[in-house]
Amino acid sequence: MTRLLTIVLVLLASSWAGAESLSERPALSKLKPEAQVLVQTWLNTNCGAAEQRVFENQLIAIGSVAEPAFWEAFRLGPTEQEMNTLSAAVAKRYGDRQSWLRQFGDAQMGKEETARQLAIRERQYADREIKQFTERYKTTALAGLGLIGTQQSEAELKRIADDGTDPAQTSAQEALKGMGRQRNR
Repeated sequence: MTRLLTIVLVLLASSWAGAESLSERPALSKLKPEAQVLVQTWLNTNCGAAEQRVFENQLIAIGSVAEPAFWEAFRLGPTEQEMNTLSAAVAKRYGDRQSWLRQFGDAQMGKEETARQLAIRERQYADREIKQFTERYKTTALAGLGLIGTQQSEAELKRIADDGTDPAQTSAQEALKGMGRQRNR
């Protein structure tokens, strides 16, 4: 039940964030509203295997029409609204984390590790969380391309996959594998 409630809240937040960010995302704004919500939900949801398969099937059903929106998401990263939402959530998580460490840290992790974790400043914690979110967002965009991408996307994904200096290299390689699986269906 909690997982379902979380998904519903993400869908609502995604559609609200979409309304705020369409002007900064022209490719996304060209999609039908239900496709916009699906793309944004895909980019912002970290779900289990069964739920992911449902999303994958929905993306496959809308097809390559979402391809420009995924490239846009990959190139631009999260929208300003998504970053604002994340920043608020990170601030709360940091406070909750610090509280938990003070209350249970010594017993769960030992005094040394607890002291090390408590020494992490909020800005350092937030920077790490934002970096991880941005990377996950971009790699999720590439995963979406692996499901619906065309030959044009395949060429760009190959370029990224062959670039050992690109942080998205592994994600591009996986997206290419996904495109191969889609062709073999």
